Amino acid sequence: MRSVFFLPACVLACSALIAPVAHAHEGKVTHHHHTAAAKPAPAPAPVAPAATGNRVGTVYDLSVLPVFTGKVVQFLPSTHGGINGFILDDGTQVLVSAEQGHAFAGLVKPGDTVDIRGLKGQTLPILRAFLITSPRGRSMEDSVISMPNHSTEMLAGPDLVLHGPVWMPLYNMNGKLMGAVLKDHSVLYLTPPEATRFANLLKPGQTVYAVGSGSNGGLGTAIDVREIGPSLEALTPVAVNQPPPPGPAAGSAAYDIIPGSDAHE
Repeated sequence: MRSVFFLPACVLACSALIAPVAHAHEGKVTHHHHTAAAKPAPAPAPVAPAATGNRVGTVYDLSVLPVFTGKVVQFLPSTHGGINGFILDDGTQVLVSAEQGHAFAGLVKPGDTVDIRGLKGQTLPILRAFLITSPRGRSMEDSVISMPNHSTEMLAGPDLVLHGPVWMPLYNMNGKLMGAVLKDHSVLYLTPPEATRFANLLKPGQTVYAVGSGSNGGLGTAIDVREIGPSLEALTPVAVNQPPPPGPAAGSAAYDIIPGSDAHE
């Protein structure tokens, strides 16, 4: 009888010892799962803002610039077929970089009322535009970088004779006199020194005759003045921008040498 009851007793005793260990192990596993679940999920990678499709070249924060509103009266055509800006109905000359001229010509048209973020001249009627919004909701930002204008020598075009009363003097982005806009909307361009020399001919209401090469297209008429005067019989030659002196031919041994780079102190 003793041997019969001894085996079950041992089994029960062993079961009693093993159960707490197994329960403890199960508790550890459960605690491990809770710990893993409590870890924060990794932050999502930053997502670039979606393009609106209405704005091109937005690199800078231009929201700090004041907004000016006005109606476009005419473009300021360049002598190489683009535009250098446009004129508003209050006489303000809105100036853009030459690189963006064609783009702005496609954005707005005469008669449009536009919003312009930019910097206005302190005393001169000029406005350097950095962001222009058309009445159709499209906006365009200027590249801000402005390259020198091409010279007349590099852009040989037909000679044009422009004449008529001056509507307004024309200024560049630095506020220097550089020509005039005639009442027929054609534009005369001179270098600032020459414009200063002939400033009396560029005053509003003054009749002027000018000869030069340039462009006469859909965006307007403009010339780089080579001769100017109060009449055809009294024209005076005007100095024009000269192209840089020619350098070595492309592909030659000297083409890649920077002048002065071989000098030693």
